[in-house]
Amino acid sequence: MTTTEKLRVIVIEDDLAMSDLFKKILQGFGCDVRVFSDPTACPVFRTPECDCPMDSACADVLISDVMMPNMNGIELFELQRKRGCKALDANKALISATRAPEILSAIDNLGCRFFRKPFKISDIKCWINECSERSAKAH
Repeated sequence: MTTTEKLRVIVIEDDLAMSDLFKKILQGFGCDVRVFSDPTACPVFRTPECDCPMDSACADVLISDVMMPNMNGIELFELQRKRGCKALDANKALISATRAPEILSAIDNLGCRFFRKPFKISDIKCWINECSERSAKAH
């Protein structure tokens, strides 16, 4: 990313307090943040029979809670991959308090980052910086 471009971040979180926290943290890092409370806000749901309609990624970074309404975050990221989401897998993160091995294995198979609640803001900041570097190389 150039110094004038803001990192575009989408947060999908149904807990209002958590989504507000993410928005404030990420805006504090200089990101352009959009927050949605339901995974079906993703463009892959608009035309389920075809690939994502976007020519390029709709965001540089995607963050989702695992436990969400209508589908979980793992299912969302799997569907995005299946339908041609242009966002980098390494720039996607799932957040949960879970320690369930099957959930952790599914997350690992997606190639995305996992943050266990409670997380450290410094860990999020470090990962956001890495995402920014990957996004700059992809553009």
